[in-house]
Amino acid sequence: MNIPPISALEVLESLSRTGSISAAADEVHLSPSAVSHKLKALEVSLGFRLTIPRGRGVSLTAEARRYVAAVAPALAGLREAHRGLGQARGGLDVAVTSGLAATWLAPRLRRFLNRFPEISLTLRSMALGEAVPDCDLHISFTDAPKATSEHLFDVAFFPVCSPDFLYSAGGLSPATVPPDMLLHLDNRDDWGNWLAAVQSPVQPGGAGIRFTGLLAMYAAAEAGLGIGLGDGLTSARALSTGRLVRPFEEEIASGKGYWITPAPGGTSAPAEAFMGWLRDEIAATAA
Repeated sequence: MNIPPISALEVLESLSRTGSISAAADEVHLSPSAVSHKLKALEVSLGFRLTIPRGRGVSLTAEARRYVAAVAPALAGLREAHRGLGQARGGLDVAVTSGLAATWLAPRLRRFLNRFPEISLTLRSMALGEAVPDCDLHISFTDAPKATSEHLFDVAFFPVCSPDFLYSAGGLSPATVPPDMLLHLDNRDDWGNWLAAVQSPVQPGGAGIRFTGLLAMYAAAEAGLGIGLGDGLTSARALSTGRLVRPFEEEIASGKGYWITPAPGGTSAPAEAFMGWLRDEIAATAA
């Protein structure tokens, strides 16, 4: 019998320790579906069943547990032999717009730190339009990227509010939303552009509250103060947990995107590692 791929054995060994497909996926930096695929392929290679259903998860079969006990020392030896070889190390200073930093990037950083434990990361949270400090990488929301910038995301805007606000307001539509319920970000053009794009007769004028920070605007929306304009990146967690809902489905393209730009002197090894990890995270988000 041929020796199975090391990556598949690592998946099985991780599953034996974590007891969860999703936790094993996080540890080996794969999606849960990719972990399941590797386990099925490993079963075919070994010729015996590896897992059995248990509640909402799975557990290892007795034969799989014996196999893991036999191969785990060898895997540990391989990890020790390769520890630090080719590993990016050193300081990394990344400046990011505050909304993306707090809502999308920060919750994912543990995976980066697990993959690159020798990198000392500094994350600078910046307001839109703030001057870029000296840093290794800068992630900006712009329609005028530099020639050295790499595109990360495009963004579309759509209304968001709290479930309680939507219930209490009742019967809202783009054509009838009261201007004093609108929560504006940075200036009052945002809602004017959205309402015009969906052909609503509502004129926002100077009504509603204006915020100079995305997180404050989201906090006000979650508190039931009105309706703000969110996007699929920065409001994703609030939408998935039910803290925010979409009262209307209509959305418009922002005309801008998120771009990452290296320092003028080029990218260091830690910066290259971060950009590679970020590409992986974006691909997983899109999958």
